[in-house]
Amino acid sequence: MKVALHKNALLASFWDELTGDSNGITLMILIIAAVAALALIVAVLILFCRRSRIVLNLGDGKVSVIKTGRYKAVTLPTPKKEGDSFGGWYADKEFTKEVSSPFQAKAALITLFAKWVNEEAEVVAAEQEKLVAAEEPAVLPEDVPGQTEEPIPEEISDMQEEPAAVGEVETETGEEPAAAAESETVTEESVAEEESVPAEAQLAEEEPEEEEDETETAEGDEIDNALVTLVSGTKVFVQYRRSFRARLIQSDDEMKEYYNRLRSELLSYVGVKERVSWNYDSFNIGRRQFAKVNANRRSLILYLALSPDEIDEKYNFRDVSEKKRYAAVPVRYKITGSRSFKYATELIEQAAQKFGADFKRFEETLEIPYEDRDALIKKRLIRVYAKRETGETVTEEELEQYIEEGATVESLSAYTVTDQVSVNEAETLISDATAKQLVALAEEGAVRSAVGKRSCINLDTISANYKEGARVDLASLKEKGLIDRKTASYKVLARGSLDKSLTIEANDFSLPAVKMIALTGGKVVKIRKN
Repeated sequence: MKVALHKNALLASFWDELTGDSNGITLMILIIAAVAALALIVAVLILFCRRSRIVLNLGDGKVSVIKTGRYKAVTLPTPKKEGDSFGGWYADKEFTKEVSSPFQAKAALITLFAKWVNEEAEVVAAEQEKLVAAEEPAVLPEDVPGQTEEPIPEEISDMQEEPAAVGEVETETGEEPAAAAESETVTEESVAEEESVPAEAQLAEEEPEEEEDETETAEGDEIDNALVTLVSGTKVFVQYRRSFRARLIQSDDEMKEYYNRLRSELLSYVGVKERVSWNYDSFNIGRRQFAKVNANRRSLILYLALSPDEIDEKYNFRDVSEKKRYAAVPVRYKITGSRSFKYATELIEQAAQKFGADFKRFEETLEIPYEDRDALIKKRLIRVYAKRETGETVTEEELEQYIEEGATVESLSAYTVTDQVSVNEAETLISDATAKQLVALAEEGAVRSAVGKRSCINLDTISANYKEGARVDLASLKEKGLIDRKTASYKVLARGSLDKSLTIEANDFSLPAVKMIALTGGKVVKIRKN
């Protein structure tokens, strides 16, 4: 008891000394300041120990990742892209919230979007004005008097009303406006008799166009995914696949304008006929493929019947001749703005010269209003694929009924198919939840799993030993010596990069491998378990 009283007396004496004169008060303030400074230092250290990931979305499916401490200032890179100049980093896809460098990461995961603008835009605009005066190019909608009074062609009116049967819609250059009505209607038979067609172009003339696989995915295709949880708790995995028409309807207004101009340019060459199918807008001369067009929200992808060896490198094109679906149109060129559109018209002219096709200006502006996903599903322009977590297929009617009964719908990550992807890019473009859904939706092969040795193989090894569009299975892997001949089952792992669309049949897949296969337009096939 005496000890406690003695301690209290000492504390009281110490407090009296602190508050008794100015020196004591100053000492007390210094002690409080020291404690506050120490607390602040500890708080800052805790903040900087927390890590953040800054995902830099460069467009065209390319990303990079910066790992840094939370609230630490990071200098953002200035990327380069051929044909475009860098316009800054933005916190949203619409490019309305610009961020500055150095940048502080205030969350665990932050995605920034690179904005690209065409180089020498004013110079290009001036060149296009000269081109308008000299060559009368396709006129934009606002420059065509009375354009809205003209009838909308059958294939696009179908976008607004009932979709035509896939592969049945065709437009001929003979259906020109009144100013060009005197041009002859071109049929497949009459084209074959034209004297202007060079001999080398006639080689494939009698070859019928290859039938299109409507379940295939190609570069530029956009795929949405969702998870539906029924009232009973059962999970249903859903995937939405857009047709060419749906992608065009939901594209940006700028892309719709470029599509109208590109379409008019292609149809200005005598003998060119248009055929809108599920995957593409195709342009043929007779039975010979002249061009294909694919569309997504921010770009058009043009494929032309040109020899890649004869194209100038300034066009920054890509040779896709190894891909079966583009064998007849192996020069791939991407249109994102005025400069690339100008180059596209030059490439089209070169292709027309090889075909001996004369030019006669055709102008038409199609009205392509935006429609949401539900409207396009009703018009059968978006297809719905759904399976229960137990593997049974769910019809669209059943899915609608579940939603009416109160099922919840959770959107998962959407993705755009590209022609090449790395492991790191795949990890940022598709979530694990979506990858699990892709496995759940995967078809099952006829072969059943066997008991025995289990092996693994990496995707970059598969990519280096198989051609575009090939089917990979255990038997072919053994035949190529890529896996032990005693192997009874195997798992596919992600490594390096994948630049081919492959159908891979395996017992198991790592989630990053599933992402890479999906992003390059391939298919995952599961071997049935015993």
